[in-house]
Amino acid sequence: MHPDAAADALHAVEVHRSAEELTGEPEVALCGVIVAVHDEPWPPDAAERCPECDRLTG
Repeated sequence: MHPDAAADALHAVEVHRSAEELTGEPEVALCGVIVAVHDEPWPPDAAERCPECDRLTG
């Protein structure tokens, strides 16, 4: 994945706190990219998912 595309991809984040505590906060995705967390679940069929996060959650 091109680095510019990584910013637009959906990333998976392992969380140990409630969604309310995380929404809008920066976290490190499983692939290492820093992302802003939203309270939406990891969509199983979205085309724009990060391939590395997808591999790590598979």
